[in-house]
Amino acid sequence: MREVAEGVFVESFYAPYNLTLIRTSLGAIVVDLPPDPFQAERWLREAEEAGGGVRYVVLTDGGLARQFGAISIGYGVPIIAAEETLRIIQTYYGDERVAREFAEAFNAHCPYAQTEGELVLPPRPALAFNHSFAFHDDGREISFEVINGVRRGSLWVLVRDVGVLIAGETVVADGVPDMSETPDSAAWLSTMTVLAHRAAVRGIVPGRGPFLRSRAALEPQREFMRVMRRTARTLARPRGDGLGLAQAARELGQAFFNAGGAAAVDQIKAGLVHLVEEVQRSRAQPQEESPSLEERA
Repeated sequence: MREVAEGVFVESFYAPYNLTLIRTSLGAIVVDLPPDPFQAERWLREAEEAGGGVRYVVLTDGGLARQFGAISIGYGVPIIAAEETLRIIQTYYGDERVAREFAEAFNAHCPYAQTEGELVLPPRPALAFNHSFAFHDDGREISFEVINGVRRGSLWVLVRDVGVLIAGETVVADGVPDMSETPDSAAWLSTMTVLAHRAAVRGIVPGRGPFLRSRAALEPQREFMRVMRRTARTLARPRGDGLGLAQAARELGQAFFNAGGAAAVDQIKAGLVHLVEEVQRSRAQPQEESPSLEERA
């Protein structure tokens, strides 16, 4: 673990994920877990030793990877999450079909972790919220805010006394942002713009990649997202310019993530497929989506 600010530690051993530990007087606040349940258990043990116990576990979005990791928490440590994440998990306890679909997805992801005949589900968050809240601990202020980000149930955590924001995968450094599941790409881009101008933030822990020591380091991701949205609008036209989706993904990969090779191109292509569908849904509505002000600038 690396201490990036007083009492804030980042663990990047479980690549490609960044996991964060915040020390408080009553134990550690653990932000995110790896999706592999055995790695998640190991990380929780490390956090317990380093933080004098685990006070809370925070899930920065409601995606499957976060839910898979949460299975390892059991019911002894309360989970903090957005209300949307709670709603997602709650459906498993009220609909057996949905629960079995989740179990099948978990078994496909972690076949070695199957328990014969047992339906393993993530625990429900104990503290869920739909806007923001904060608490103080011996001079330390930690605030939680629901945001429009990478997936449903996205949130971030700001350790105000040291100005460190833990952003989850809404921010990715030196990698392709996952735009294949975002509920609203325009809203996510607006979130990035707000963050770029938030003076209280002096350092950012991204979901993947190195610690960002300035808000200016967000600009490459913002530019990539702007270009992805423009490209998707072009691809969604009934009589486009002939630029195919695969070709567009290759060109964007070369322009932004050339070192990532074919894997980066595949991620970009998946994002474009989702964004094209988003544009098409928007155009099916009475009023067509317009580019944001920063995209027109």
